[in-house]
Amino acid sequence: MENKRADLLQLARDTTSSPGVYLMKDAEGHILYVGKAKNLKNRVVSYFQATRHERLRTEVMVCQVAHFDIILTETEAEALILECTLIKRHKPKFNVSLKDDKTYPYIRIQMNDAFPRLEWTRKVRKDGSRYFGPFPSAWSARQTLTLLNETFKLRDCSDNTFRHRSRPCILFQMGRCSAPCVGKVSENQYRETLQEIVAVLEGKGKELVKSLRKGMKDAAIREEYEEAARYRDQLQNLKIVTEIQGVAEAGSDRNRDVFGLARSETQSHGVVIQVRGGKVIAVKHFDLTNTESSMTDAEVLAAFLEQYYLGGITKRDPLENETGGLPQASEILLPEAPADLDLLERTLGLTIKVPEKPEEEQLIAVARTNAEHSLEQKTKKDKGHGLVSVEDVQKKLHLSKLPYRIECYDISNISGGDAVASRVVFVNGAPDKNLYRRYKIRTVEGSNDFAMMKEVLARRFAKTDEALPDLVVVDGGKGQLSQAVAILEELNVQGVDVVGLAKARTEKDFQSKEVKSSLERIFIPNRKNPISLYSGTPVSNLLTHLRDEAHRFAITYHRKVREKRILGS
Repeated sequence: MENKRADLLQLARDTTSSPGVYLMKDAEGHILYVGKAKNLKNRVVSYFQATRHERLRTEVMVCQVAHFDIILTETEAEALILECTLIKRHKPKFNVSLKDDKTYPYIRIQMNDAFPRLEWTRKVRKDGSRYFGPFPSAWSARQTLTLLNETFKLRDCSDNTFRHRSRPCILFQMGRCSAPCVGKVSENQYRETLQEIVAVLEGKGKELVKSLRKGMKDAAIREEYEEAARYRDQLQNLKIVTEIQGVAEAGSDRNRDVFGLARSETQSHGVVIQVRGGKVIAVKHFDLTNTESSMTDAEVLAAFLEQYYLGGITKRDPLENETGGLPQASEILLPEAPADLDLLERTLGLTIKVPEKPEEEQLIAVARTNAEHSLEQKTKKDKGHGLVSVEDVQKKLHLSKLPYRIECYDISNISGGDAVASRVVFVNGAPDKNLYRRYKIRTVEGSNDFAMMKEVLARRFAKTDEALPDLVVVDGGKGQLSQAVAILEELNVQGVDVVGLAKARTEKDFQSKEVKSSLERIFIPNRKNPISLYSGTPVSNLLTHLRDEAHRFAITYHRKVREKRILGS
């Protein structure tokens, strides 16, 4: 290893001092890292000195380098452009890279319809509709859409259902829809309500914010803390929209891109707010990889800028096209200045600055808030619910031991056809996708979920080389639970707790307008009454996430099997 490093050091010392790009390669010729330099010799020599590098990532990379190539350029600016082009083409594993998430969700309103509804979409088209977003996560978009529908009582049904209704649906009876389908509200009244929603989505929903805050305060006074938490979450979702749209006038008439950055120990997330003609037209999100903690924010921002502008990212902006070719930014606003500020300005032909005025600070704050929110959601998704939630599950369900490993099974079929099943596994409260399994039902014909579950559990617990779960969760109530218990007893599986998770039920007395909805319920063996799960609690969040993940995994596999059969025939 030392001899190889000494040989590379000697080759580096023989390198020219011109500007250019260097490519670090492994023994098989794969590009590990691409870098630029004003003086190639000085930069490349620095990699192969005898002393270890302070940055672990750099040291690991150098240990894998077998040789390097250089490409000379006339100027440092040309080297910068070439570096970004090569990074985009080869995607070296040690370079900071952007994952452009082009499918962030929007809320869409078809303004030309007589009674339009709010729709959740990931695609922006030139169809005359109004688009609001993007939202930092699908969850926040759906929560905001639900909040607006419940508050303003817009229709939530499909166009086909809307056209063919002859009487109000249950949502009208629950007070969650104004029933425009049967003329309970006029088109003019509905349109006025729609304009209020547009105002909220444009950041002008002060009355709704005031109402939600009052609801949260009143619930806290009544010591209904779960209800207060729901109001708090609704306010947070609304803030994501109003905060973005509320800065529309802060940029005056300038065309600028505002960058925000959020970092954790292992991940980074970047946001670009596009302001055109003083109005926010888009918020773009990027996951940044290989941003180790020893890198400064200024270094990460510099890499972010280079790849965003020189890597072709800006050419794929759906809203830029939707607005009829608005001009590109003439100014970049950053939370702090990168070291190569002059070089970046010359190469990009743009003015780069840090906030000097209150309105600029506001724009940066909004970009940072969105980046932090997205990173928080992603971190929660990756890390799971934590051991505290696992301990809460043990206490709530009176389990004999801490459920470090929880397995959930789900059956998916249409009248017994193309029957499949899924298994998802949470370890220490977090999904472990390496342990997920898919099963194609082999021995059961017709619609017999009990027999299908028996086959799946038999195949799973026949594997003696795999650790037993501490808890098995089945989707359903008493009947499904008793079936699962009987199956495990028949298979002589011991020391594994089993529970059933039943969805909430809606109950209605048709002689009154009152509609009652139960909570999610957990059924436990040898216990008559189920345990209610209150929405938003750690136990509910973990178990419903587990159940929904099993259902998603089964449905996805079922569709693949069905499509393969149809296309094969």
